[in-house]
Amino acid sequence: MPEATAGSAPLLEMRRVSKRFPGVQALQDVGLTLHAGEILALLGENGAGKSTLIKILSGAQSPDAGQILINGSLVHIQSPAQAEALGVATVYQEFNLFPDLTVAENLLFPHHPKRGGAIDWGQMRREARALLNRLGTHIPVNRLVKDLSVAERQMVEIAKALHRKVRILVLDEPTAVLGGTDVDRLFGIVRSLAEQGVGVIFISHRLHEIFGFVKSYTVLKDGRHAGSGDIQDIDHDGLVALMVGRELARDTTAAEGRSLGEELLRVEGISRKGSFRDVSFSVRAGEIVGIAGLRGAGRTEVVNAIFGAQPIDSGKVVVRGRATAVRSPVAAMRQGIGLVPEERGTQGLVPSLSAPPNISLPRLAKNGEVKALPGAEKRTASRYIRLLNMRVPRLENPTSTLSGGNQQKVVLAKWLEAGVSILILDEPTRGIDVGSKQEVYEIIRSLCRNGIGVLMVSSELPELLENCDRIVVMHEGQAVATLDGAAATEELVMAHAVGGGPRGGK
Repeated sequence: MPEATAGSAPLLEMRRVSKRFPGVQALQDVGLTLHAGEILALLGENGAGKSTLIKILSGAQSPDAGQILINGSLVHIQSPAQAEALGVATVYQEFNLFPDLTVAENLLFPHHPKRGGAIDWGQMRREARALLNRLGTHIPVNRLVKDLSVAERQMVEIAKALHRKVRILVLDEPTAVLGGTDVDRLFGIVRSLAEQGVGVIFISHRLHEIFGFVKSYTVLKDGRHAGSGDIQDIDHDGLVALMVGRELARDTTAAEGRSLGEELLRVEGISRKGSFRDVSFSVRAGEIVGIAGLRGAGRTEVVNAIFGAQPIDSGKVVVRGRATAVRSPVAAMRQGIGLVPEERGTQGLVPSLSAPPNISLPRLAKNGEVKALPGAEKRTASRYIRLLNMRVPRLENPTSTLSGGNQQKVVLAKWLEAGVSILILDEPTRGIDVGSKQEVYEIIRSLCRNGIGVLMVSSELPELLENCDRIVVMHEGQAVATLDGAAATEELVMAHAVGGGPRGGK
């Protein structure tokens, strides 16, 4: 990593930056310093002000007060185009790509090479390949972006930044949709860019992944600067304390107070061509069973099949001792099965609707009711808001305006209202801050203490190890091991996830 020379100015300084929106002070006198070749973690709970600060740096919003200096020179960034001209590039969680254009067209847009007034398609493809080669990835440049995996789309976004001669790269939750080797590949690329002198601001809620990767950190809380320093001088709990303003109590006895009851769910040798094969496991009342594995191992496909969202070719699903044909989500609901999907914003909620109708929808579908009663819906929603400690400023607000943690609580509330006894959770804390994660965990454990069985898919191994009684590990569409939650380790889970280790969880 290039080191700043004595007396040289930082690559980026943001000094006493403030921003107010109607009814809320988003930022108050916030500062941030980034040197060339440095990877800095920008941390904080949802609503801490991280997104606002980054939007100001990226030219999407203007500050009310404060200064931005690049290489010691004061700059005024009033648009994304100005930020780009200064070498600032931001890769957001929601990718800014054209799905129906090719990789090459996206990479060079809107600066396609021309010859004789027309696009030089050959030169465009050559330049696109060169950009991808710099990242050590070999995505075909003629493929449509809509046909790429999430990890490949992210590589395209970073390659776009290289084409724009990036000096300051902002990565907003880049690993939220990645797992296993995709995360390792991304880290390798980011380190390579830092070695070339690029300054990187890395935003993440996955605190365990930043140690040994980033050099420094800045923490925001409630729109204010809460702390900065060298990452080697602080530990996980110290960062959490800065983020939430208190020591965060962790439940190290997650299984205590829960007794396991009858078998609620058993899958026997279920298979779906091209997705998974011969998968078997069970879930008992009061039990949390995790499903681990690298992205593409078939985890989500298996739980979607159990929920009736995808058909199975062979095998059977047994609910409370009876083989059941679950051919649709409504049929699954009527069997007491609920699914909290990975994409809660689009699949778990109707984002344009407020919390009350969202919470009532599964119950209405399950019971075949055709008439909603707004007054009753509001009373029901108010009860769950108190029960789950939701932060909903107004009942009428669309759920799209809520934080990730509160959106997830609305999804949990709708399944509680539907009366499910088997709850499937696919990436239950994706994009949720550390404080809200612990609240969601406690809700899940409370449900289990009341006799619900939980099936949890997660790419975060610490999440599975902290919460699960048993962990089923998948590799290339097969369940290759079932591990006792108390005895499992990250190393053991990963050994099975990559195809190593003995079968049967030994």
